[in-house]
Amino acid sequence: MIDQKALGILFGMAAGAMWAVEAVLGKILLSSLNFLQVTASEAFFTAITAFAYILLSRKPVKIKSQCLKDVLLVGFLGTVIAPLAYFFGLTQTSAVNATLLAHLQPLFVSIFGFFFLKERIHRYDVMGGVTIGLAVILITGRTPDNIMNLKLGNMGDLAVLLATLGWAFVAIPGKRLTKQTSSILIVGYRFLVASIFFFPLLLFLNQLMIKSIYQILLGVIVGLGYIFYYEGLKRIKASQVALTELSSPFFAAALAWIILGERMTVMQVIGALLLIMGLIALTRRSSDLIP
Repeated sequence: MIDQKALGILFGMAAGAMWAVEAVLGKILLSSLNFLQVTASEAFFTAITAFAYILLSRKPVKIKSQCLKDVLLVGFLGTVIAPLAYFFGLTQTSAVNATLLAHLQPLFVSIFGFFFLKERIHRYDVMGGVTIGLAVILITGRTPDNIMNLKLGNMGDLAVLLATLGWAFVAIPGKRLTKQTSSILIVGYRFLVASIFFFPLLLFLNQLMIKSIYQILLGVIVGLGYIFYYEGLKRIKASQVALTELSSPFFAAALAWIILGERMTVMQVIGALLLIMGLIALTRRSSDLIP
C-alpha cells in the first residue's frame, strides 16, 4: 500500500522542481527567442499537456458558462500579462532571482485576500511579511554596497515582481473557479485562453516558429508542474504542498549554477533562507487559492 502522504510530498517537491526547470529553460530559450515567443511557447504546449492529462484521466472537458468571466480574467492577466512580464524579467535578471522573487506570491495573496475576500490577518502573516520583506532587500540588493547605496534590484527584478503581483491577483477569481470546476480544468482553459491570444499575434508579427525542442519541453514542464501540484493537493493539505513546493529555489540555484554558471552572493543565500522562513510562517494560515 502506497503511503499517500509520502506520495503527496513527492508530488509537491516534483512541482517545485518543475518551476525551477521552467526558469532555467526560459533563460536558455531567451538566448535565441524574444520573451513574447517564449511566453507563447509555454502557453501553447502547457495547454496541450493539460488537456492531454484531462482526457487521459477521463475528466469532464466542459466548463460552466458562469465561469467564463473568471476564466478569461485568469487567462489574460495570469497567463498572458504576468508571464510576459516574467520572461521579460528573465532577460534582465538571473534565473535564481526570478525564482526567488516569484515565490513572493503567497505574501501578495494574503494581502489581496485581506482587501478583496475580507480574510483576517494573523500574527503569522505579519511575521512572515516582515521576514519576506527583509529577504527581498537582501535578494535584490545582492551585496552590502548595493544596499548601502539603495541599489535594490534592476528592471528584471521589478518585472518579475509585477508578474508575481499578477499571479497573486488572479488567485481571487481562481478561488471562485475552484468552487465551480476542477483545478486542472482551470489550468487547461487559462492556457487555452493565452494560446488563442498569442497565436494570431505571432502570426501578425511573423514570429510564429519552433526553433528548439526546448520550446515544447518548456510547456510540458510547466504542465507537469501544475499536474504534480494538484496531485499533491489530493493527498496532503494545501499548506503542506506549499512547504514542499518551496524546494523550487534550491533546485533553481543548483540548476542555474550547473547549466548557466549563475552564482548567488552570501547575502542572496541569507535572503533565500529568510524567504523560506517567511513563507513557512505564511503557510501556518495558508488558503487553497490557485497558484
